[in-house]
Amino acid sequence: MSGTSLATDLDTGSLLQKLARPAPESTSFVEVRYSSMLTEPIVASGELEHRTDGALVRRVISPYAETTVLAGETVLLEREGSKPRQFSLDRAPELRGMLASFGALLEGNREMIERHFSVTTTGNDAGWEMQLTPRDRKLKARIALIRVNGVEGNPRCFTMVEPDGDASLMALGIQNRSALPASLDRQSLQAWCTDRTKVVAK
Repeated sequence: MSGTSLATDLDTGSLLQKLARPAPESTSFVEVRYSSMLTEPIVASGELEHRTDGALVRRVISPYAETTVLAGETVLLEREGSKPRQFSLDRAPELRGMLASFGALLEGNREMIERHFSVTTTGNDAGWEMQLTPRDRKLKARIALIRVNGVEGNPRCFTMVEPDGDASLMALGIQNRSALPASLDRQSLQAWCTDRTKVVAK
């Protein structure tokens, strides 16, 4: 890729075109959960799947087994050792936000994203950031900001920040903790997300 194209700033529409993936699409992830109630972050790994019917499936493989299926207005939660639970997305607006944002990114669906969020896009193919601020009052009460970082057409990190400052950061395209920085403090991990020297898995 030429230096000229790398220097060209991306707008939301052109970035979404690069991000669009035909369903079904799946990617591995490692998620780091930060909470003021915890002395150390919680780390989990698994796989995200975007199905042809529009559903988003989040499978946690380690350190426990759990599958969450977000389909339409319904959530199905299955955890090893527990009975399956089904409930409405109205009870979990943060999951609605995840479905609306992550699913729409994979579809390249600008209309869906802008229906639920105010969108700001900065950067270029060498490194970009998309910030999504919820429009809906209920969603705002659970999510202050969603931040997506990536390179070219590959998202690297998907971060959900809550109003109280707690956050979860999902590193995409990696399968285990060893691919992340030795220190999992938020500053170090966010720096990893925006490090343009790293290669993002395709």
